[in-house]
Amino acid sequence: MKEGDIKNLWQVPKYLPYVQPNLTDDIIANAEKKIGYKLPKEYVDILKIQNGGYIRFTLPETLNEQIYGIGSFFPSLTDYDWTDYEGAVCFELSGLVPFDGDGHWYLCLDYRHNNTQPEITFIDTESDYEKPIAKTFQEYLKLLEIDTENEFIIETNFTIEELVSKISRIADIKFEDPDSFTYGYPIYRSKYRDSWVWISPNIVPSGFIRESDDRYEELKSQMLPMSLRYPEISSDFIFINVSDDLQRQKLFDILTKQGIKIREAKTYFE
Repeated sequence: MKEGDIKNLWQVPKYLPYVQPNLTDDIIANAEKKIGYKLPKEYVDILKIQNGGYIRFTLPETLNEQIYGIGSFFPSLTDYDWTDYEGAVCFELSGLVPFDGDGHWYLCLDYRHNNTQPEITFIDTESDYEKPIAKTFQEYLKLLEIDTENEFIIETNFTIEELVSKISRIADIKFEDPDSFTYGYPIYRSKYRDSWVWISPNIVPSGFIRESDDRYEELKSQMLPMSLRYPEISSDFIFINVSDDLQRQKLFDILTKQGIKIREAKTYFE
């Protein structure tokens, strides 16, 4: 990730229950007192933009998808306890502060060798395994990449509803009603031969929360205004994904012959 991408680190729409209230000096001071270490400046800087949540970049060959914020809601940087793992792994746990993980693996600020400038370490508590990732948090940020594998862009001025209707006619397929439950924006899905096709917009609500979430009434007002999932790409452009490589090429051949322009998403980030 380039230094200038920091302001666009966070995923859009943000999943509101995972975003803590705005960061303050008191919150930072209390967090550092609780964990017993000073946080890296770069970590604090990104939390001042958004206090935790999902990120649109990832660390290659890992499941890294979040950076924890600081606050009273789950997940929080200060809310961890290694008690259940003590004696179960061969490496030292004291000095590790996790900022992403699922209960089996964690990415950690690692103060074990330097209590003022933490390294970044991956640990797997099930496999009793640890791996150094970066010498500093700043170096970790530079390793992050946007995952655009199997992502394609339709360059269009059509609304997503108009485009879905046009593709339905051209390819003779029928799309299901759009589903916004998973990511907070409409995803249209259709069967094409033996594969699945998904179509989704670039312009989406800034945040989302499901009606079934406990804090829905509190946070629902933060879903607007609209924002871009990928600010590098025009708000008019639309994403298309196909589950099977061979069927994708066949479908794209049909669509491009009808004047629909499709490009690999990675070309926008090179």
